[in-house]
Amino acid sequence: METVWFSPSPVPTLNLKHSLSTFQLITTLPKNNKPTRHPSTVVVVTATLTNPTVQFHKSTSTTLLPPPPLPLPPPPLTEVTADSLSYESGHLGAVPRKQATGAGDGVHNAMSYLTKILSAKVYDVAVESPLDYASKLSEKLGVHFWLKREDLQPVFSFKLRGAYNMMAKLTTKELEKGVICSSAGNHAQGVALSAQRLGCHAVIAMPITTPEIKWKSVERLGATVVLVGESYDEAQAYAKKRAEDEGRTFIAPFDHPEVIAGQGTIGMEIVRQLPAASLHAIFVPVGGGGLIAGIAAYVKRVRPEVK
Repeated sequence: METVWFSPSPVPTLNLKHSLSTFQLITTLPKNNKPTRHPSTVVVVTATLTNPTVQFHKSTSTTLLPPPPLPLPPPPLTEVTADSLSYESGHLGAVPRKQATGAGDGVHNAMSYLTKILSAKVYDVAVESPLDYASKLSEKLGVHFWLKREDLQPVFSFKLRGAYNMMAKLTTKELEKGVICSSAGNHAQGVALSAQRLGCHAVIAMPITTPEIKWKSVERLGATVVLVGESYDEAQAYAKKRAEDEGRTFIAPFDHPEVIAGQGTIGMEIVRQLPAASLHAIFVPVGGGGLIAGIAAYVKRVRPEVK
């Protein structure tokens, strides 16, 4: 369940539906039954669905679009200072200024997430996935439509970004004790590959209903798979209890600041890859919410006009 982007009205409305094997974009046209002629941009991030298909449930006349803008080459790396990241209170997405608090207070404002994303360690193991222009889909919808190819990651999912970013921040002692997570597939492979690269032992708790092809893929990456519980919630309860008993670090699937920051590097790449005038909106299918939280934390800070 991954990510999508759209543009200014009037445009067809995207209603997202997904199952284990099908990804549908169902278009709803304006009352005049004609696609918009305003050139705009849509970006979709894909990764976790198997053999996604696209189905359209209305026939429409097509609109000739101007040539799509070319993605920009990555800019040279520059040093980012704290002063360069300051902003005035009242800026869209800003939070009220407050006295600095201790690191353990659990407060993570917009600025802290931005700095976490900029310093994320995901590229030790993940790749900067390309944006592919979907010409047929763009013609059908009357917009410029781009696909963010997270299916090209080493484990075929964006989940690797968040898992590795969190694990790379662990201390040597924490890595020696090992990690554990609960997952039905993609997060499990992300944790397993990250553990392999970092040289630590990983235990993956998966529901007993998990298809054999999935848990065997995790085992091939060197992790220990434990099939437990009829549901994900039962597998997660087991993982958290074992983490407490053995001193392992529980690698959250989506609700941890470092995991969110790792997923947020997708938003950073999109902003860098498309010219500023070409990106209007980003649509993000939501599961646990870590992906959309990370993307929004970056994009709404540096490009607040993007929806």
